[in-house]
Amino acid sequence: MSILNNTKAFLRKEYLLKRKQLSEIEFQNINQLIVDQFKHVDLSKINTLHLFLSITEKHEINTQLLIDYLKENHPSIKIAIPQSNLSTLTLNHFLIDENLVIEKNSWNIPEPVAGNQISPELIDMVLVPLIVVDKRGYRVGYGKGFYDRFLADCRPDIQRIGLSQFEPIDYIEGLHEFDLPLDACITPSQIIRF
Repeated sequence: MSILNNTKAFLRKEYLLKRKQLSEIEFQNINQLIVDQFKHVDLSKINTLHLFLSITEKHEINTQLLIDYLKENHPSIKIAIPQSNLSTLTLNHFLIDENLVIEKNSWNIPEPVAGNQISPELIDMVLVPLIVVDKRGYRVGYGKGFYDRFLADCRPDIQRIGLSQFEPIDYIEGLHEFDLPLDACITPSQIIRF
């Protein structure tokens, strides 16, 4: 790819199209492979894990499979999910428990509207959404900076793990000073440490 083709805008458009073009069988297979790889992640020191709820219509990784796996195999781990503040482009965080109420927001994102809020400082691991990642751990998201702001508010020792349907590209051009690299990324074929 030329430098022009490594810009965030180009990559976002290109990889959203690739995601959209996945057949239902390919999509389901990728989801299962991500769960299979996730089973190899060391969760022994994790008390609270944060993940996003998928927009299934956009062929985002089905995080409900990860939630089900965690509840069944690691019931002591608390699971937190985000709530978007669309006016400030920030996230609030809620525990998945009996008090949680979820609805779709104006962007069709399923998220909490009521429940028990949790501080980012209490989160040990974040499963970060992305569209594409490079070999240095930098990611392209939807472009609003929600997760960059959120991760900047977390403890320095938080584990930032991306979930990617595709293998990393060589590099992403046009990074900003607030772009934070991931510590690792789970793809259908491997867990990559950066």
